[in-house]
Amino acid sequence: MGIMNLLKGNWSGRVGQTVGSKWKDKSTIRSYAKPSNPNTPDQQTTRTGFAAVSAFVALFADMIKRFSSLDIRSMSVRNAILSLNSTQVATGALVPSTLKVNKGGLPNASGFSASVAAGLASLTALWTPPTASTISADAVMVVVAVDKADSRAYVKTALASTGTVVITESFAANANLDVYHYIIDYRGSSKVGSPSAYTAVTAPAA
Repeated sequence: MGIMNLLKGNWSGRVGQTVGSKWKDKSTIRSYAKPSNPNTPDQQTTRTGFAAVSAFVALFADMIKRFSSLDIRSMSVRNAILSLNSTQVATGALVPSTLKVNKGGLPNASGFSASVAAGLASLTALWTPPTASTISADAVMVVVAVDKADSRAYVKTALASTGTVVITESFAANANLDVYHYIIDYRGSSKVGSPSAYTAVTAPAA
């Protein structure tokens, strides 16, 4: 069902023989065209990829909303990450090791490592504090740890200059964690960031 907004002069969904939608932050209108074959193999592949990537990203997208330099003016963080990983969506397979959760022109920190402590009560991440002149003293490191099998995610931030952050949570024994890290800095009211990087972490046995 389409919804017409006469005050804004736009609509969403199908109205008659037109379809209203958003493109970035602009309202658009196009003619409705009935799909000739809405269930082709390529479309099935895309739907499979969309479902897999979307379900994974949904585990942490809301938690990094305040710590993202993606363009989210007209979309959610999850949709912005889906757009950033359109190749995985199109090929129909989630690949956590190549998934990107942030992008930007800042350099990322070097020497990053992460491990779950014996007892499974915390994850400690370490890195070399960045020294680039483009990174201010207010820059933060964002660490995202995802346990896909347990459908859980953990997010923690710390000043990038500290070189360490501890996520104090209960981790599953032998859990395979997909860990992402990136830097967020501030330019007035705007956020800038670095591309995210990936580290695979396996929790110890109980």
